Amino acid sequence: MLRLFTVFHLNLAYSSIEEAQRPEVVRRCYWPLLRLAERTGAPIGIEASAFTLETAAAIDPAWIETLGRLLAEGRCEFVGAGYAQLIGPLVPAGVNAANLTLGHDTYERLLGFKPRIAFVNEQAYSAGMIQHYLDASYEAMVMEWDNPARAHPEWDAEWRYFPQIACGQHGERIPLIWNKAIAFQQFQRYAHDESSLEDYLAYLAGHQTEAPRALALYGNDVEIFDF
Repeated sequence: MLRLFTVFHLNLAYSSIEEAQRPEVVRRCYWPLLRLAERTGAPIGIEASAFTLETAAAIDPAWIETLGRLLAEGRCEFVGAGYAQLIGPLVPAGVNAANLTLGHDTYERLLGFKPRIAFVNEQAYSAGMIQHYLDASYEAMVMEWDNPARAHPEWDAEWRYFPQIACGQHGERIPLIWNKAIAFQQFQRYAHDESSLEDYLAYLAGHQTEAPRALALYGNDVEIFDF
């Protein structure tokens, strides 16, 4: 039995998006994502930096209001990140701590709550980040499997289908949910007509077993769809 989940990543500070194009991104990418959650009822994961939420709210207040309503109705789930889309291992500890604190302040102001799950920015992990997430009251984090697994050939490949525990430098522990780069690339290829539906379904079927498994169907940028 294969259970599927998603985390659609929103980032209006993406380097290839000009400031003047941000309203177009909200219209062409962010609104369709909410309509998908509203229409299907599928528990879609939505992750955004607090800056992105703040900017989208300024562009189109109705969008943030609709997101808040869908979250309250349980029709989608919000995943946090911090205020800015910064690469945690490359900045000082104080910057990481402040980024998460500012993020929570903004999430609470715009959405009325602090998210419990964090999406590791740029999927760039270091053990020193765990304490920052714990200090910010995050209860779990989402991190990509393929690149760390390539550096650890001793890992059992079956681990990618199940939550794990990430350990910090000083014994800190936090639950870890695996994202899958290859899986979201396959989703993108199908969305861009680079592969057929039959090929994509065959890829998913290759992960199916009688035993329970979970797979991140998609865990990457939403801006690649129709922009």
